[in-house]
Amino acid sequence: MDTPKPSTSSGANTTRRFEMLCIMMLTFGQLCIMTGYDSQSFILESVIHSIHEKEPERISPYAGYYGQAVCYLAYVTACFFSPSFLYATSAKTTLLISSICFTSFPLGFLFTNSYYYYFSSALNGIGFAFYYTGNGGYITSHSTRKTIESNVSLSWCLGCCCMIVGSIIMAIITAVTQAPEILETAAKITIGGHGIERRFGDSEIYLLFSVFAAISSLAIFIFMLLPSQDVANCIESSDKQVSFTDGMKLMADTLVSSKMFKLAPTFLLTGIHTSFWLSVFPTTLTFNMHNSKLIYLPAIYGFGIGIGETIMGCIISTLSKRITDFGLKPTMLIGCVLTTVFCTVALLSTPYNATTTPSHEDPLLFQPSRVTVFLVAVIGGMSDCCLCSVRSVICALAMPKRRAQAFSVSKIYQSLGSCVIFFISPFLNLYHYVFGIPVLCFFACIFFFRQAGQTQVMERKLTQELEESEKRWIAKELEAMQQA
Repeated sequence: MDTPKPSTSSGANTTRRFEMLCIMMLTFGQLCIMTGYDSQSFILESVIHSIHEKEPERISPYAGYYGQAVCYLAYVTACFFSPSFLYATSAKTTLLISSICFTSFPLGFLFTNSYYYYFSSALNGIGFAFYYTGNGGYITSHSTRKTIESNVSLSWCLGCCCMIVGSIIMAIITAVTQAPEILETAAKITIGGHGIERRFGDSEIYLLFSVFAAISSLAIFIFMLLPSQDVANCIESSDKQVSFTDGMKLMADTLVSSKMFKLAPTFLLTGIHTSFWLSVFPTTLTFNMHNSKLIYLPAIYGFGIGIGETIMGCIISTLSKRITDFGLKPTMLIGCVLTTVFCTVALLSTPYNATTTPSHEDPLLFQPSRVTVFLVAVIGGMSDCCLCSVRSVICALAMPKRRAQAFSVSKIYQSLGSCVIFFISPFLNLYHYVFGIPVLCFFACIFFFRQAGQTQVMERKLTQELEESEKRWIAKELEAMQQA
């Protein structure tokens, strides 16, 4: 009589192990593609500037910003049809294509060419849209209602380690290439005294982007080996239930939804803030001539961002289990406060014109050091984790029947904000960012709190209706049993 119980328990354990295998493979694939992308974003404008200094005709000095603008413009465009592409194919296929797109970008720095650079930047943007769409589709088809939160938290925390891995890679390669016996000329340029900005030598650029390309290519093989079979009782089956045309119609309806309009400031804030902490602020660290001897600052900054993302991911995951709706208003408020603190520290420690050109100006209060850069990076990582978390949560709750479309619309607004910022970055100084972003935080909070409140009311109504429906069903069952 006791034999069925072990069998049921064994089946549940087997399903959970299969879930964990799928999620871990997905997370490791994310780790591979994002290690290269995030790490190279920290130094992209500085690397491009170093190449331009040696060969001005090869590429524009602002191509780092313009390339990322092209990337996010392609991202915006691809977000319109990526959910429909997911419906027409599969999450595995979508992820595989995204990994190929990501790998194409770092390869271009082995033979820097302006045309290929912008082309691969556009492919990178398409890869972004496909990855996030495929990621959401794969997680929901390999998670149940009981395991979705833990699976998402696990994927997020481990995925954020990409910045830690990337920072270690940058530190090692910087140490190797700065050795005089390997690259004397670059060493003299890079570790010279004040008066010249931190520059990247040919060997350092070649090694950095070769390693990033190799790591990104691992994701291609990982996604090829992903199991395709759904788990039992998954949240959303991978079976094709919506045609490409119907998917585009759903996307159009979601795009003009009043809920998405209310959340637009939050999505724009996420995009603009991402542009600042991911590219603009790290560029100021290398363009500040007073930091010319601190050649490990990009690695330290990336390490701090990864630590901050991971810490805040664990905090949100833990408190969400103990505090109802912690992932909505409280997380949004914390994220906006941390974002404002990040901007304030950046204002006090950065020359106002170091966002676009090497600067010998003094900051308002203090020069950045290894410790202060690490601390501000941790704050930046924590703020980004908060903003990204609330975006995912509100999209899932506000439009439960159109999660993929809602998430894509959020990415459209986010990437649109990043795209505009990168296009006009050559004309902006530090003050535009550190004053503009906190103001946007204020308005984003107001509109987000309003929509979050309406969503919570809707959830309570749905819960009450579900409970009443269950009570009526139980009453009918009892009545039927009594009549029998």
